[in-house]
Amino acid sequence: MHFSTPVLLSSLFSLSLALPQLPQPKGQPTGRLLVSYYNEPTFRTFGMKSGASSSGGKGSPVLKESKPFTIKAFNSESPQIHMMDIVASYGKFFIGNMTGSTCPENVKDCPTGKVTALQTTREGRVYLDVVNRTQAVYVDLSSRLRFNPPAVKVMRKNAQNATFSLTQNPIPAPPAYSALVFSGVGRSTGYLACPVQEATGAFQVFVATGRLIEEGDSWVPGGDVSDCIGFDAFATDYTSPVPAAYQYV
Repeated sequence: MHFSTPVLLSSLFSLSLALPQLPQPKGQPTGRLLVSYYNEPTFRTFGMKSGASSSGGKGSPVLKESKPFTIKAFNSESPQIHMMDIVASYGKFFIGNMTGSTCPENVKDCPTGKVTALQTTREGRVYLDVVNRTQAVYVDLSSRLRFNPPAVKVMRKNAQNATFSLTQNPIPAPPAYSALVFSGVGRSTGYLACPVQEATGAFQVFVATGRLIEEGDSWVPGGDVSDCIGFDAFATDYTSPVPAAYQYV
């Protein structure tokens, strides 16, 4: 079809000006499409060679208590993080680091503490799989995924109101048939792995909120949010008769 009339071209131009314009983030994480902003959970996958992503999991999450599980980063276009373990260490979460855990000397038969395992609750909370299950996972005001110290039972004052849940993966990735998704952190789009300064091969885990994309250069370790890599957090069952750790640090 060929358009040649000035009236029709003028009408199309006027219509384009009337369409709502999404805010443009200043930096795009590696391997991600233009960030889409939603108030509900957005599930993104990176399994396609073209780099396209599909969204799912939007709407009210199904909240239920889960069995312990571990999580891996999924982004098939980024081999430096793809299917690597996400571990708890120094109050934060990392890819490419060792799990940080301790056990008092007076406690016998302590768990090994080498694996980071989590559990979800019916209230949409996530706790680390420890002996007394008091270490809650949260998102701080700088969009970092964090967890409470061992002795702290209340949520930190700087925690954002986030709800976590497990949902079915939209693409086959055995044995990870579920994914850890979140809602309630305002324009959430997924997770980001940001390179840790002066630590080759290590990445810190952030929640990709709109605020992080727009203002995150001073918050991410390397000082440039465009160096971060988007990923989904795929969950795999952790089968053990005892908790994964006595406590994480």
